[in-house]
Amino acid sequence: MVRKLLVIIILISNITFAQTFSTGTQVLKDDLSVNIETDATTTTLILTGPSNAWFAVGFDNNATNMFSSTDVFRTDGTTITDAKTVGNQLPPADASQDWNLVSNTVSGGIRTITATRANNTGDSNDFIFSNNVGSIDIIWAFGTSTTYGYHGGSNRGATTLGVTLGKEEFETLIFEAFPNPVSNNIQIKLPFDVNSAKIKVYDFSGRIIKSGKISQLDKEIDFSEIGAGFYTLILESEDKLGMKKILKK
Repeated sequence: MVRKLLVIIILISNITFAQTFSTGTQVLKDDLSVNIETDATTTTLILTGPSNAWFAVGFDNNATNMFSSTDVFRTDGTTITDAKTVGNQLPPADASQDWNLVSNTVSGGIRTITATRANNTGDSNDFIFSNNVGSIDIIWAFGTSTTYGYHGGSNRGATTLGVTLGKEEFETLIFEAFPNPVSNNIQIKLPFDVNSAKIKVYDFSGRIIKSGKISQLDKEIDFSEIGAGFYTLILESEDKLGMKKILKK
C-alpha cells in the first residue's frame, strides 16, 4: 500500500510542476491559427479554422524540405488524421494514428480542435516535439469545403513558430469542484478574483484526456463520456495553479 501511494504522489507532482513550453496562439492565415504546447511527456495541439472547410498543419525540422515526408495533422471537421506528405497529393494516413481528439467545437463559424499525443510516439513517421525552448517549422493549408481537395497557392504556406518557456512558479489556485464523485457534469467555483482559467483533465497514466476553458459565467465541465475511475483536474490562471482529484462513477 505504501509503495502504491508513493507512485501516485510522484505522478501528481510531475503533472503539476513539470515545465511547459508553448508557441502561443499564432495566426497563420485568415481564421486559421495554431497553438502547440508541450510538457515533459505530452504535446497539446490547439488548431482553429473555418467550420465549413478542411485544414491541416505539418511539422518538420527543415523548412526547405517541408513538402516531402512531413508529419501532418489534418481534419475535415468530422475526423482527425495523423498523416505524412508524399508528393503532390492528399497526405495518406499513417498506419498508427497517434493523435487523441480531446475536443471539437464550433462557435461563430470557427472550429476549434484540441488534440494530444506523446512528444515522442516512437513512430518514424511522427515529428518528435521537444520540451525545450526552440522553434518548430510548420506548413499549413486549408480548403474551400470539408471535402479534401486542391487548396490553391494562397491557401497554403510555411512558417517558423518560436517555442518559449511556460511559467514554472505558480501561486496556489483555490477552487471548488462538485459533485465529487461525479456522474455527468461537474461544476467549478472559481475565487472571486479569478475571471477565467484553463483546465486540463489527466488520467492515471498522466495522459491529457480533456482540456478547455472555464469562467465565472461558464463553469461546467462535461464528464459524461469519460470512463469510471480517478482523474486529476488542473486549473491554470495567469500565475496561479490548482489541482483536485476527481472520481468519475
